[in-house]
Amino acid sequence: MKVLAGIIGGLIMAIIGAMVIALSGASRLGTGVNFGALAFFAFWIVGIFVAVMAPSASKAWSRLLISSGLLSFLLPLSAMVFTGSQVAKTIEKGGQYVDAATAGVAIGGGLVSGFMGILGFFLGAVFLVIGFLVGRDKQIVYVQAVPLDKNET
Repeated sequence: MKVLAGIIGGLIMAIIGAMVIALSGASRLGTGVNFGALAFFAFWIVGIFVAVMAPSASKAWSRLLISSGLLSFLLPLSAMVFTGSQVAKTIEKGGQYVDAATAGVAIGGGLVSGFMGILGFFLGAVFLVIGFLVGRDKQIVYVQAVPLDKNET
């Protein structure tokens, strides 16, 4: 069951991780896609490894879901990196309408960052809540008997 958790949970983690890496490197033509593809398989292998090394299947799911939640919170940051690099490239090109082009890139990048912020927040919240609830240990309650008073017996 741990291997199945590693394959499925690792796939979820790999998809989100590849989105983070590919989006942050998308401003570089050609290399961003290659880094995203390599990151996909790297995250998937790491997910399988984490699941196999876990003591139980529920702990494996918990670790993978918490990792996916943390990666989801990185989505808006990668979109901001993408926006910043695109703005820098637009300014670097120069030209007659560089101000309008920079404003367009900043507005579009702001929309992408906002969308990724909403998506990342809700995905991260869902993954973290489920991850923290799945792998919990059963609560053990110790009840100590009240000592009887010698006068009562």
